[in-house]
Amino acid sequence: MMVMKIKTSVLILLCLALTGKLQAFEADTAGGSQLPGPFRVLPTPRKVEILPGGGLSPEQLRTVVAGEGVTRPVMGAFLNPLPYGAFEEDGALTLKLSTASNIPESVEGYILTVQGGSASVEARDQAGLFYGCQTLEQLLEDSRAACAPVPACRITDYPEMSYRAVQIDVKHHLDNMNTYYESIDRLARYKINAVVFEFEDKLRYRRQPLVGAPQAISIEEMAALTRYARKRNIEITPLVQGLGHASYILKHQQYAHLRELEDN
Repeated sequence: MMVMKIKTSVLILLCLALTGKLQAFEADTAGGSQLPGPFRVLPTPRKVEILPGGGLSPEQLRTVVAGEGVTRPVMGAFLNPLPYGAFEEDGALTLKLSTASNIPESVEGYILTVQGGSASVEARDQAGLFYGCQTLEQLLEDSRAACAPVPACRITDYPEMSYRAVQIDVKHHLDNMNTYYESIDRLARYKINAVVFEFEDKLRYRRQPLVGAPQAISIEEMAALTRYARKRNIEITPLVQGLGHASYILKHQQYAHLRELEDN
């Protein structure tokens, strides 16, 4: 099934990322700490510091405060429902764009601070704010599952690789479009930033409609999914097979004259 293939691809990528980052993570946290048992962030952050004081439970968050120049990013089940707030206060998630020297240089880097019933994300770019919020969503999921507050901590993170892609091959099996939207949400949570869609005859080609299979994805459906993905820092790239894999075209009698052996 396609969903299983997507999950398998994500697991493989995450295993590779975790293996590659393990040494750097241990070096960074040698003088600091790791998150306690029930809390896990994937991929593993570059640096985790445990801070003094109380942490954060999901029910403590009440508002989102957006700093100057900040566009509120797409969040998740815990953070999306929060209304805007005007002031930094207890129970606020504060989002800030900053060029301070301690902020990672990567546009996807961020610093997430959780302490005293509040949280903040600082980054140089909107992409970093998005990923900081995704990390907080993971921690809040663990908090609710473990019935324990997120510990007071500061997480500094940025990607090892600028291009982190998953391929979705739909040429042999199509799911309904909701499945792909859900997959985009899950991939974004784990900081995948690119998806390669392999189509063959599973796209309705406007100029050559005969090529598209029954129930193929329309251009409009794919455009809508692409817009949805971009809001989650994922770029979708279409993969259309070349001449070496053109049987999905040449099987039609209308294109028989293009075959190497026309009667084959």
